[in-house]
Amino acid sequence: MKRLYVLYDDRCGFCREVKFWAERQPAFLELIFLPAGSPQANKLFPELVTPGRPEELVVVSDEGGIYRDTQAYIMCLYALMEYREWSLRLATPALMPLARKAFHLISKNRLRISELLNLEGEKLVERLSGEPPPFCDYRIHCPYCKASVQTKDAVHCPECSAVHHRECWIRNDYRCSIFGCMPQKVVTSA
Repeated sequence: MKRLYVLYDDRCGFCREVKFWAERQPAFLELIFLPAGSPQANKLFPELVTPGRPEELVVVSDEGGIYRDTQAYIMCLYALMEYREWSLRLATPALMPLARKAFHLISKNRLRISELLNLEGEKLVERLSGEPPPFCDYRIHCPYCKASVQTKDAVHCPECSAVHHRECWIRNDYRCSIFGCMPQKVVTSA
């Protein structure tokens, strides 16, 4: 196993913050975050398509394993260098019931947590409908280099709308660096 696909609720501010945190951690396995219900997630995992807002975290391994709820959280921790030992402990029969309760509590209350911590999620999505995404203020990260992208330096993938630095877009042969996105080669004007 080399890669995990994490299907998360991109309309939840707390979920987005956890995603940004995980992307900055050193990892044994590559974590690819996909908004649940997005065209790319639906294309890659049509059997996991569910209508409406996702109620659970889902992780899919590159070997085909599907993990939900508590097991999904534990797999995310397992992928991270500094948290693998914790994931192995939480997966033991002695701690699994506690982990299940803790992760269920977090999942059930993630929108309240977002509100308490003033993390924008649903409001941000509503504000962005029909507009290009804002940059830096909401920590939009280039999937190629993982650094923040600013407006003057942004290139949008015509297929999945992923935001890249212009330089990263060029380094990647004028193509999107999101796994599974296969747009035509698009040369942007300088």
